[in-house]
Amino acid sequence: MNPILLSGNSSSSDLNPASRTDGDCDRNTPAPRILVVDDEVLIADTIVQILNRNGFIAEAVYSGKEAVERAHSYCPELVLSDVLMPNVDGVEAAIQIRKLCPDTRIVLFSGQAATVEILARARERGHTFELLPKPIHPTQLIKHLRQ
Repeated sequence: MNPILLSGNSSSSDLNPASRTDGDCDRNTPAPRILVVDDEVLIADTIVQILNRNGFIAEAVYSGKEAVERAHSYCPELVLSDVLMPNVDGVEAAIQIRKLCPDTRIVLFSGQAATVEILARARERGHTFELLPKPIHPTQLIKHLRQ
């Protein structure tokens, strides 16, 4: 597979989410379930494809609001979210998801300098999150998520 740096925007792909609708956070699935959140559809869909090809069960949503709504019925093992998004940013979505699914690991990614200020405000509210740089090489992403 050619190296793909995760950045860009556009288009959507057909995804196969491992969904639950009963609101129960069942952790007995065969592979880690990951919710990918990015308002840039191409990035979200590309990450989902990479993760699904590497043994994860991943699905994408395209806003912080959608991520929180999805967490009500799909309590993933991991949320991988962009930070800077319109309306509900990735940090605010992560805080809300953590309240719904306290055992969910949350990894944020961003290529924007403004992220530092948003993360500082989250720390002031008692929340810390892992942060990955954007763009990130798929091999580095998989290695980090498997740690």
